[in-house]
Amino acid sequence: MPTGILLDQLSFVSWNREHLLWLGAGALSIVAWLYLGVRQTSDYNKRLVGLIMGLIPVVIWNLDSIRLAFVAPALELEDLLPFHLCYFLNLILPFMLWRRSLLLFEITYFMVMAGCFQALLTPDLQATFPSHLNIRYFVVHIGLVQSTLYAIVVYKFRPTLKGMGKAIIWANLYLAFVGGLNWLLGTNFMFLRRKPVSFTILDFFGQWPWYILQGEILGLLLYWVVYLPFWVPAKVRN
Repeated sequence: MPTGILLDQLSFVSWNREHLLWLGAGALSIVAWLYLGVRQTSDYNKRLVGLIMGLIPVVIWNLDSIRLAFVAPALELEDLLPFHLCYFLNLILPFMLWRRSLLLFEITYFMVMAGCFQALLTPDLQATFPSHLNIRYFVVHIGLVQSTLYAIVVYKFRPTLKGMGKAIIWANLYLAFVGGLNWLLGTNFMFLRRKPVSFTILDFFGQWPWYILQGEILGLLLYWVVYLPFWVPAKVRN
């Protein structure tokens, strides 16, 4: 693996200069796209900007995966198939933005802001910039948060308690699907078979399978945390 150009190191380290620069670049990208979306005067143009924005990480992820399938066929399936939750949501959000689907927003908001946003803060990543895996990881995860905030700011969508219930149901259905896929392929999508190599919040939990249950409990708490900014103003208005 090539040495990172931002720090003289072989492995990615959370909260070093490289990580902070990625987070800063992500914040600037979010502001720029939100400003562009808000400036549009027609619904069609708002949806078009959202679609283009959402498709950029999709194209980058898919082109890189196709390339890897040819040049590195021995690579782990987790790097080639989009069944980690964040990569799967990456394929869905452009459709949500183009169709202006409130149903998809209600489901994906909690998953993105409680799960994928956390993945930006504690990345499961070993490669440093300019590795394609490093670029792909951050572009996809920044894009997820960006698309979700676009729906909130530009489309004026708001999460609801009913939407939280839908998100919990669909998240567990997807969990069951991925668990079966892991059993068939011997993969570790969503880290259901073992914890990630990099330091993540799962390291504070017990061993398999208890960390899965603990992660579910934490997920429910985080769902409430990301709902509070919308629940509190609504209670005040009422």
